[in-house]
Order: sequence, then C-alpha cells, then structure tokens
Amino acid sequence: MTDVTVGALAELVGGRLVGLGDGRIVGLADLRNAQPNQIGFVRHPRYYEMAAGTEAGALLALEEFPTKAALIVVDDVDVAYAKIAMWFHPLPLAKEHSIHPTASVHPEAKLEEPVMVGPNASVGKCSVGAGTHVMAGASIGDGAIVGKDCLFHPNSSFGHNCVAGDGVILQPNAVVGSDGFGYAREGAKWIKVPQLGNVVLKDDVEVGSNSAIDRGTLGVTTIGRGTKLDNSVHIAHNCTVGEDVVMAAGAMVAGSTTIGDRCVLAGQVGIAGHLNIQPDSRFAGDTVVLKNLPESGDYMGHPVMPKRKYLRLMRILRKLASE
Repeated sequence: MTDVTVGALAELVGGRLVGLGDGRIVGLADLRNAQPNQIGFVRHPRYYEMAAGTEAGALLALEEFPTKAALIVVDDVDVAYAKIAMWFHPLPLAKEHSIHPTASVHPEAKLEEPVMVGPNASVGKCSVGAGTHVMAGASIGDGAIVGKDCLFHPNSSFGHNCVAGDGVILQPNAVVGSDGFGYAREGAKWIKVPQLGNVVLKDDVEVGSNSAIDRGTLGVTTIGRGTKLDNSVHIAHNCTVGEDVVMAAGAMVAGSTTIGDRCVLAGQVGIAGHLNIQPDSRFAGDTVVLKNLPESGDYMGHPVMPKRKYLRLMRILRKLASE
C-alpha cells in the first residue's frame, strides 16, 4: 500500500501545514468514516463541527479551525483534493509493453513502446504513442493517430483517420469518428451521404461514456485542448469546440457550430447547427439555443435569453399565477 507523509502532501498541493507533518497517509476518505491514516476535506464552515470530531489524520481546508487532525490550508479545496486523489490513484497508463493474446493488432501498426493492448481490443493500421493503454474491447481504426499517455477505456471506439493528441481519455463506450447524420432525399427515400472527414481531439480531452463525436462530412470535427465532455454528449459533424470547454450529461450540439473557448454547457443543453457561440458563455440546464448570441454571458431558457432577464420573467409569471 502506497503511503506518504502529511508534510509531503502539503508540498504536493502548495498548501500551508498546520500541525504535525510526519503522519503517514494511505488514501482519502469521508469525514464520517475516515481513519487516522487517511485524509479528508472540508469545503465549507458548516462542516467544521463534523470535522472537529473526525478520526482523519489530516484535512484539506480553506482556513484554520479547531480540530485534532493536521490541516493543509489551501486556496482551492477541490483542486487540492483532485491532485492528491490522482497521486493515490494514477491513471492506468502503460508502464511496460504488452499485447494481450486475444487482441487484434495490425502487423503494420506503429506502437511506440510501451503500449498496453487489452483483451479483445482491436488496433488497426495506425500509430499509437508511448504510454497509451487500449483497454479490453476498445478499438482504433486504420489511419488513426493516437498520441502519448492516452487511455481508451473498455469498448470505446476511435474511428479510422481520427487524430488524438497526448493525454486523451475515452470513457467506456465513447465513440469518436462515427458517421455524421447526412442523408439526401430522393422522392420518399433517404440516400446516405458518405462522411469522408475525421475528428481531431487535442491534448487532454476527455470524452464521457456513451458520448458520440461525429466525423466531418468532408472536413474536420475538432475538440480543443483540455475540453471535457460528460456522459451521453453528442457533437455533430463539422463542429469546432474550443479549449477548456465543459459539457454536462446530455448536452448536444448540431452540425457546423462553433463553440468558443471556456464555454460551459449544463445538462441537456441543445445548440442548433451553423451557429457561433462566443467564448466564456455559460448555459443553464435544458437551455435551447437557436440563434447566434451577440456576446458572452450567462443564458437560460427556451427560447434562450440572458439569465437575469429569464429570472425576472419567471418572477413576473409566478406573480401573475398567484393573482
């Protein structure tokens, strides 16, 4: 079992140590059931009373308060927690080169050692960078380029000719490079339009379980560096998503739309096609966007409107309903 001193954890997160730093910590735990060799966290003063009686050996907190545990005082508890959690539970990247006997790897695939390919995984005639782990049942198509230290979880699919930068994560059943929804109508029938483009995922992109990113019809669907997609997110063909964008579960973006850097889409947000969303825009859950918005801001509703206007409208409607 990996352990580390409280003092070393304080250094890891750039925190200020209050109390003894020589206690050994083996992992994280909730305040209510933490043991002396575990570290907990306190995000808000309302938990100070609980934290005062915890058995945890150390706590992450925003400020000093009475407790028998050693304190690591930090500016952001969530960030510090994430760094410590990742230290105890690092991603299962490839440390040594191994190909499972049941895996299918094209004889001309270029694997930069070490790469791990799990049971029943499929790797086509493609390029895969060092440190990447292709887990059980995952697949990489012909012509794909996969960077270093990527993690493709079980049954994820990375399509032909698609490109992933370094540190890309596909959660189970994520699909990158599926065909865009393109059909031409001839009379009463629909004729499939071949989708000939690809998808490019920049460094540190994460795609959630059961999410789908369609390849471009002719060009590229691009997901910018550091963007995180939750489960069941859909990005249609030829979209361009900027850097450090976050989309919660069920968000959907129609084709050829551009999402600016650092935008936030809450759950089940829908954005129509061929729109341009300004950087630093934020959309509350269930918001539906059918038009270009002139400036960055917080938006809500269907039809979409600035958050303050929407809340004023709701107050007026509640008042009318009570009269």
